[in-house]
Amino acid sequence: MVKAQLWIDPPSEEWFVQLSTARPEDDFTLQTVYDDETQLVGIFEVETDDLPALCRTLKSIDRIRSHEVLHDDDEFAVIQYTTTESIVYSATINSGMLPPASVTVKDGVMLAEVTMPHDQLSQTITALEENSASCELRSLSQEVDTEHVLTPSQHEFVVEAVRRGYYDTPRRCSLTELASEMDVTPAAASTMAHRAEERIVKAHVEHLETDL
Repeated sequence: MVKAQLWIDPPSEEWFVQLSTARPEDDFTLQTVYDDETQLVGIFEVETDDLPALCRTLKSIDRIRSHEVLHDDDEFAVIQYTTTESIVYSATINSGMLPPASVTVKDGVMLAEVTMPHDQLSQTITALEENSASCELRSLSQEVDTEHVLTPSQHEFVVEAVRRGYYDTPRRCSLTELASEMDVTPAAASTMAHRAEERIVKAHVEHLETDL
């Protein structure tokens, strides 16, 4: 799996391109979108100093069928919308990728962070470029999958340690308390922590060397 940051310049007919270029000072975050078989339904957040003007612009965009302000508070709003289509959405779905959970849009340009297999990332970039969207890979890193780096018992230990605050600064749970909660001796907990941390650090450094 790789973690990538994509800078996408979508086709001008996309509704969010029209809206964000008309409102270049506003910050948009596309949160979710799905196809209900008759139209696309989505939600976006926006930081704006003139919500009525933004809504008027949104209403004037042909591809937007409807919109509703779900929340409005101190220059921040959450808006649900329906639209006829989205080239970027179709391209990502057709490449086998689910739309990213959160995409920022500023003055017509999208910034998306995705985690996926490397070959699927290549397919997604190709699909976007074939649909008139230019796409620039801004960063790429290998993701450390601790669930596969660690043994099942080590993974369980690390998850519980994080949940109870053992790795917080300052710590909210001592090693002795953690051992008691997990019904093991302090010595066993210390050994488990050391071995799990060793595996995670070594895997992280190995991935860093691979990226370089």
